[in-house]
Amino acid sequence: MTRVFIWNCHLPRVPSAWRERLRDFGTYASGALFTLGWWFFVDGLVTARTTEEFPVKFGFEDWIPGILCTLGMLITNSIDLSLLRDDGFGYGSSGLAGKAKLTLFIGIALLAGGVAGSIAILAIKYIVPQVDASVMYIGFTNVIQTSSILLSSIVLWFVHNSEGDNQYNFVLN
Repeated sequence: MTRVFIWNCHLPRVPSAWRERLRDFGTYASGALFTLGWWFFVDGLVTARTTEEFPVKFGFEDWIPGILCTLGMLITNSIDLSLLRDDGFGYGSSGLAGKAKLTLFIGIALLAGGVAGSIAILAIKYIVPQVDASVMYIGFTNVIQTSSILLSSIVLWFVHNSEGDNQYNFVLN
């Protein structure tokens, strides 16, 4: 079977002594992005609940994109890159690579669905009715939340699944 490289990114050379610190820094940066996203959402929630006669009802539909993105992040980052490269298709193979690819697809779909849902909620509840800019901030907190969780997931995936010392290959089988 021929492998087609659709993306081959050479990362800058990092001295071996710094490699472990870079992985730790990436993990902390990912956690900070995740926390920042949820902090913005909670700030919007508190602002909406404490404002007198708030024109837009803040309901459960505002929570769903963040929950979807969080589940997508957990699913996506639970897959090891080495599981995706197993080419064991045949009689007696476990099909683990196919299951891992399906699980990764579901995680990425949850992440993308969460971001798209937050943008849709922003448009439907805040932009179309033309609310004030102070009220529109609440809609933007949802988009900031899901975008931060998506970026956090990307950072964590690259930091923990880089295969070599200085390159990352994305292979399409």
